[in-house]
Amino acid sequence: MERNVSREKGSLFLSKSNTFRRGFLKGAIDSLPMVVAAIPFGLLFGMLAPTNGIASWVAIAISAFVFAGSAQYVAMGLMAVGTPAALIVLTTFVVNLRHLLYAFAMLIPTKHWSKKQKVGASFFLTDETFVTFNQKHLSGLEPSQSFSYYAGSAAFMYLNWQICTWVGLWAGTSLSGVESMGLEFAMVTAFIAMMTPMLKRRRNIASALIAFVFAWIFKDIPNKLGIIVSVLFAAIIASRIPDSEDDS
Repeated sequence: MERNVSREKGSLFLSKSNTFRRGFLKGAIDSLPMVVAAIPFGLLFGMLAPTNGIASWVAIAISAFVFAGSAQYVAMGLMAVGTPAALIVLTTFVVNLRHLLYAFAMLIPTKHWSKKQKVGASFFLTDETFVTFNQKHLSGLEPSQSFSYYAGSAAFMYLNWQICTWVGLWAGTSLSGVESMGLEFAMVTAFIAMMTPMLKRRRNIASALIAFVFAWIFKDIPNKLGIIVSVLFAAIIASRIPDSEDDS
């Protein structure tokens, strides 16, 4: 009797382990296009850090413990001109306010996760992982694999960002004239790659167009808060538009 119970427990453990592994690998594989798009973005951060007077260990620590691309660029620019730490924290907080919108969007997909899983996942929430996870959820993601899928995407993105930072630091200290190469296009490329898969739905297209119009209208609001306002307006208006997906 005890042997049968042990076997059942062992089989259940293996089944959960296999389910987690499949979800993890699927999340990592689906994130590959986002990872590729983020590579120049990560390299650029590492390459520009030395030219902005940022020590290598500081850049590495920022990538490891902040792990927020746009916020890292903002922080780097502020640190280069000697901005007080409190203002740097406040500015990067404003830049990352969009993650609050991501969190609201993930309330339903993550409602069955444990508190520990949600807390851990919050650190690894990036634009790329959110897009990958959200698209998979909309197309049909088994609840039993949702956390492992997210973990696979997040782990791949995190590892890629750390490697790119190290390689970029090496290039930034070894190559001259990095700041004049015009590599800023990497930021635009990364965000275009994130948006493209989402433009199959009428509501998403309308939301993007509305956000663009309002961003232009509110462009003079200080601290780039116009972006946050435009996103909120776009989300409210687009939510009233009947949704459809173009399968052609």
